Amino acid sequence: MLFLKGKKKCLWKLFYLCDIFFLVVISSCEKAEVLSESVQKQQTSNGEIIVGEKVESPFLLRNMQRSIDSLSTRSGLRSKIILEPTHLYVRFLPLDTTEYERLVADKTLDLDPYPLDRKLTEGDSYHDPSLPQGAITWQYTVVPVEYNLKDLGITYEILEELYILDENIDREDISVSDNQLRSTNSTKFTWKMLVQEALIQTGIGKATLRSKWTPAATIKAYDDLMEKYIPIQGVKVRIRYFSFLKAYHYTDVNGNVTFDDKRTSVEYSIEWERDMWDIRDDGTQAYYHGPNQKGRWNLNIGTGTQKSLHYSAIHRALYKYYYGDCCGLVRPSKSLKISYQTGRDPEGYSLGSTDPSIVRTWSWIFSAIKIYEKSFIKENGVIKERISPVSLVFSTTLHELAHASHACRMSKSDYDNTSAFIKDSWAVAVEWYLSLNEYRKLRASSYLMDYWNDKKSEQKWPEVNRSLIYSPLFVDMVDDDNQSRYNSGTPDDEVSGYTLPLIDGKLVLMKNYVDVETFMKNNRPENVTVNQINKFLKLYKEKWIN
Repeated sequence: MLFLKGKKKCLWKLFYLCDIFFLVVISSCEKAEVLSESVQKQQTSNGEIIVGEKVESPFLLRNMQRSIDSLSTRSGLRSKIILEPTHLYVRFLPLDTTEYERLVADKTLDLDPYPLDRKLTEGDSYHDPSLPQGAITWQYTVVPVEYNLKDLGITYEILEELYILDENIDREDISVSDNQLRSTNSTKFTWKMLVQEALIQTGIGKATLRSKWTPAATIKAYDDLMEKYIPIQGVKVRIRYFSFLKAYHYTDVNGNVTFDDKRTSVEYSIEWERDMWDIRDDGTQAYYHGPNQKGRWNLNIGTGTQKSLHYSAIHRALYKYYYGDCCGLVRPSKSLKISYQTGRDPEGYSLGSTDPSIVRTWSWIFSAIKIYEKSFIKENGVIKERISPVSLVFSTTLHELAHASHACRMSKSDYDNTSAFIKDSWAVAVEWYLSLNEYRKLRASSYLMDYWNDKKSEQKWPEVNRSLIYSPLFVDMVDDDNQSRYNSGTPDDEVSGYTLPLIDGKLVLMKNYVDVETFMKNNRPENVTVNQINKFLKLYKEKWIN
C-alpha cells in the first residue's frame, strides 16, 4: 500500500513486594539485547534512531520526469509529456497534544516520527534535534495531491512532489500519458518501463528489478519467567521500500509474517497498534524501527531497549484479552489507547492505572490506561525502585484491562457507585487467572506455576502495608484451596466451583457486599452450602470498603 491506509483513574496503588527471585531472573538476562540476527547492527544504548544521509527514490516527480524524457527521446516522440504530481511527501508539526490527537485521528494518514527519505539506524525513539525537548517531533507521511493540508490547522511542510501510479512496479497493463492511466495501445510507455528507467536515471540500477525475493520476519521477545525468547503473535509488522511504498501484515502464533515478493531491499519496522488498541510512548505512537535489507528479519526483543521489551509485554496482554484465549471473559468493547510511562508513578506506588471516564467516552482519542516502567521490590526489608520485569508488565496490563472491560459495560453512576472492593478484587482475579493460563500454555515448570500462583492469588490477604481492596474475593470463589489452613487470619474458604465467566456475566449487578452475597447464594454450586458461604464471607464483611 501507499503511505495512506484505509482506515481513554482508578489507581492501582500497591506495593508489589516481589522477592529476590525477580532480581535473579533479571541479572541472568542482562546480556539479552534487541537483536536483528540477519544484520547484527549495533544498537545505541538508549534505542535512539540516528538519521543519516538522504536516500534516492525513483518516485520523486523530478526523477520520473527524467525517466519519461529519456524514454521519449529514445522513442523519437516530438511532443514532451509533462508529468504532474500524484502525491506529496509532507511533514506536520503538532503544537501540542491536542493538535497531535487531531492529526492521528485522521485514519487516512500513515504517520512516522522520522524522515522517510533518509538512512536510519535501528531503534524505538527519535526526536528532531532542532526541536526543544518535550515538544512533539515532526510527523512524516505521504498524501495524495487532492488532500487539503490546511484543513487540519496544523503546521506543515511539503518536502517533495511524488509520482506514483501503482504500488506494483511490475505493472505492464497500465501506461503513462499526460498523467493518465490508459490502455497499453495508447502509448508506448508502461508503468514498469517508467519505474525501470527511473531506477537507471537515479543510479539505483536496473538490476534492482531483475530478481524477486520474499520479505519475511520472525518477532520474539524475552520473558523473564520462562527465561527464553517467546514468539509474539498479532504484531503489526511493516515493510517500506523505495522510501514511499508500504505494506503491512500481522505475525502468526509462531511470531512469523510473510509479505508478497519484492525486487528491492525493504525497511522493516513494528507499529505497536491494532484496530482495537494503540500503545503510546507517553503520548505518541510506540514503534520499533528495524533494518533496511534484502533478507529475512529475525528480531529478538531483549533487555537492551527496555521500552520495546515492555511494549511487547503490553501487546501480549492486549492480544490475549481482545483476540486470544481470554478464558471466556467479556472482552473490552471499546478501542483503547495505552500509555507507557517512563519512570515511576508520580502519585505513589501504582504499577498501572485506568481512567474509567475515558474508557466510556474518549477511549479512541485519549489514553485510558497507563503502565509504568518502574515498580518496587523488597530487598532485606527495604523497598527499592526497579525496572519492572516483563511478566509483571504483562500481568499488570491484564489487571487494567479487567478494569476497562468492567467500566465500559456500566454507566458512570453505576460504576462510581460500585465498591472499590469489588472493582479491584475483580481485577486481581482476572490478573491471576489469565496470567496462570498464559504460562501454562507456555509450559512453565510446576515450580514456576506454584510461585506465580502464590504471587497473584492474594492468599495471604489481609496483609500489612497492602490495601485491603486487593483481596482474593473472586479468586476464592473459583479455587479449591483454603488458605486459612496455613495462614491464620485469612478467609475460611471452603467454597469452590464458581467460574470467572459466570462471575463476569453477573459483575455489573454486583455493586456492594449485599450484591456479592446474593450472587453467591443464588448461583451456589451443588457442593457448597449456605453455611459455608456465610463462613467464607465473614472476614470479607468485616474488612469491606465501599
